[in-house]
Amino acid sequence: MTDADFHRAIRYVRRVHWLHYPVQGLLMAGAVLAAGTHAAAGPSTEPQLATWPALLSLVALVPALAVVLVALYRRMRPSLRRPAEENLRIYLGRIFLRNSLAALVALPMLGSYAFTHSWFDLAAGAAMLLALGWRLAPSAHAYQRWLLS
Repeated sequence: MTDADFHRAIRYVRRVHWLHYPVQGLLMAGAVLAAGTHAAAGPSTEPQLATWPALLSLVALVPALAVVLVALYRRMRPSLRRPAEENLRIYLGRIFLRNSLAALVALPMLGSYAFTHSWFDLAAGAAMLLALGWRLAPSAHAYQRWLLS
């Protein structure tokens, strides 16, 4: 792999990284808003009590999903014996899994929006995704450090 091919591949990984957060944010927001229309919110306690089983199942499902993603993330290791293209493909998959797990941090804010309808919750969730995207942005240096780990 030439130096130009390497930098082209790293630019592709960065583009996928920056596209991942808005797409996952929109998917999570759509799911929360769709679930929010079925959730019982109001002053009476009976409809709110009917919503608790769904919320508890969501609270149990998110950590289970996170455990699966972390297990997959840890199994994706580099090998200097592999071709460079295959290591880059594994690195891209690792970045995708890490982003998927990290973006779940905004889910409570989106869930809060479904019940409170406060625009602050949406803005805070979007700010969290933007900060995560900026902080976890892949680079050639990060790839080389991962490759040598």
